[in-house]
Amino acid sequence: MVGVPNRDSAVTLLVVEDDPAMLVALRDILESAGYNVLTAPNGKIALDILENARPALILSDISMPVMDGIQLFEAVRKLPRGMATPFIFLTAKGTREDIFAGKMMGADDYITKPITSHELITAVQSRLQRADEIMVAQLKEAYKASLRTLANAIEARDHYTRDHVERVNAYAQALAMELGWDEDRRDALEFGSILHDIGKIAVREAILCKPGPLTTEEWAEMRLHPEVGAHMIEGIPYLAPAVPSVLHHHERWDGSGYPHALRGDAIPEDARLLAVVDTFDAMTSDRPYRPAMEFERAFEVILEESGRLFDPTMVDSFQRCWSRGEIQRIAMTAEPTKPTHLSSGSRQSAKS
Repeated sequence: MVGVPNRDSAVTLLVVEDDPAMLVALRDILESAGYNVLTAPNGKIALDILENARPALILSDISMPVMDGIQLFEAVRKLPRGMATPFIFLTAKGTREDIFAGKMMGADDYITKPITSHELITAVQSRLQRADEIMVAQLKEAYKASLRTLANAIEARDHYTRDHVERVNAYAQALAMELGWDEDRRDALEFGSILHDIGKIAVREAILCKPGPLTTEEWAEMRLHPEVGAHMIEGIPYLAPAVPSVLHHHERWDGSGYPHALRGDAIPEDARLLAVVDTFDAMTSDRPYRPAMEFERAFEVILEESGRLFDPTMVDSFQRCWSRGEIQRIAMTAEPTKPTHLSSGSRQSAKS
């Protein structure tokens, strides 16, 4: 939340106003609130200032000589770094038509004179807060896109697991919505879904693509990937909520999983959910050591293993999503060619 800045981290604003008295008044109000304030008497000089400065917000009068506020706004929006800069129009005109016209142009706010100190500070803080929220959202999406690229690059080492990350995340989000998880939990789950197999970067490709059963030594190497993945992301603050999913998605309800043989409620809830959907996608995907299983048979296996391998609550959620066709829709959308054959080794642990 944007509040009054302190002296050490003061936010810089640009105020553009042709009335000298008004310009001084606006500057004094904003500086008294802790902001650094740059000033310009018209749009032309404001643009000159913008060549060397990057204010967090621009507050501009509309009616000015040389270059008015509307021309300034249009010029700022053409600048690469000006596209996202909050821009507030300040004018003596306050008709509904004027306000509508200003907002239709894309201005962030439109406030009329005379304005009190409280109104000015509130408007500035509100727009800076909104800009911060948008930036955080954009960064989060950029992080997810980058992580997807990395995860898919790792999966690409084994062409049998193509699109595995995207399907697992889609299944996981469907179950999370069914369980009523809030947005923060679903975000953490999304990072976990994207990154759950990132530790496979340390597994030899010969093992990932081996057409036959793994040896004891090869299984030992494969089973390191959850811990490797968790260590890779544990020092990154925004990925911290995904660590339990990455580390424990191969744990099993009866304690037969790895890496720590956790049992029941000792397994993090996100990992319990991910275990169901990750296994379902592994069973319904062709692998070098076995063909894909039919969706219906894989669904039956998930139900059969409720209370043994999987948390019954997660299986119930999966069953409800299946009953309304959501699981099938995701599967068919992500993988147009539906498998029509059964796997004779349906209970064999997948190398997923």
